[in-house]
Amino acid sequence: MLSFHISNEGREIQIYCDEDGIAALIKMLERVRADGNHLHFRTPSNGGRDLSETTPWGQQAIGEVIINWVGE
Repeated sequence: MLSFHISNEGREIQIYCDEDGIAALIKMLERVRADGNHLHFRTPSNGGRDLSETTPWGQQAIGEVIINWVGE
């Protein structure tokens, strides 16, 4: 389980994850660093399988998260 949720009137992003979710997040972050590119995390309704559709409390989660590498 891995989901991102915007709260506090758009000033905060909360990440919810279990053991599998944190492992997937770490793997993806290592991949974007190694490739020096970008990655998309998506919910099934957005054509992906990386993110959960809802938070553990049933709130609508963000449908897509893009991580862009801007390092050297």
